[in-house]
Amino acid sequence: MAYWETIFFWITMVILALTSGGFIYSFVFRNPRVIQKLTYLAAVAFVALTVTIGARFAATGHLPWSGDYESALMGGWIVIVATLYVGWRNKALQGLAVATLPLVLIMMGFGYMRNPMLTPMAASLKTVWLYIHVYFAQLAFGAYSLAMAAAVLFLLKSRDLLRPVQNPSYERFPSIERLDELIFRYIVFGFITDTIMISAGAIWAKDLWGSYWNWDPVETWSLISWLTYGICIHLRVTFGWRGTRLAWLAVAALSSVIITFFGVTFVVNSSLHMFNVR
Repeated sequence: MAYWETIFFWITMVILALTSGGFIYSFVFRNPRVIQKLTYLAAVAFVALTVTIGARFAATGHLPWSGDYESALMGGWIVIVATLYVGWRNKALQGLAVATLPLVLIMMGFGYMRNPMLTPMAASLKTVWLYIHVYFAQLAFGAYSLAMAAAVLFLLKSRDLLRPVQNPSYERFPSIERLDELIFRYIVFGFITDTIMISAGAIWAKDLWGSYWNWDPVETWSLISWLTYGICIHLRVTFGWRGTRLAWLAVAALSSVIITFFGVTFVVNSSLHMFNVR
């Protein structure tokens, strides 16, 4: 890791830890007044992470596209951007950070333990298809993360409505009907961008390895993830799955995406998607 990258990486981690803990505190101790201030703190974490990525770019000459650590940086960046954007558009959705920020914190911590060393970009990555493939992959990951966060809020608020005295923190959030709709919309957006990601990757694979599909472990899990969210959409549209069932499915489905990004390379020692030395 570069000098300034290391400094701002740990600044980001500290701020994310404080912010994540603060959001959890606001829910557990029923203190919704701190949510606005915590959102500003999350914006500071976004700035620090942006500087981290910029420092790594200055040291390597390329954006962090490959490897678990670099995937964690870019994945975390896009999730924080998505969280701040929807919270800026609708203050009632600022509570999504209670699920997304801890996800980013754990993801970046895992990436740091894997391969934070500076490496040059592999020759196979120097193609326009890389930018298309990774861009839509990150969009899909951000949308799926928001779907998971909206599902968490839905489950928490639904459970709170059954209690004789409601938690005032949940009053800031949209109605459970609106949250249910947002879960579906985030999944649909993620599914569309996921489809483009897989298509772009297949075209790139044809030029790189000679075939559109090679049943590489990462490719296989990417397909499993795509099918999982396709089933979510099918169950909603065809069988009318709503409410708690769809919410739990949205939470569980994100695990397939996390396995695709990090789990496969953690378990498998050989993969066509391992471009850099670990």
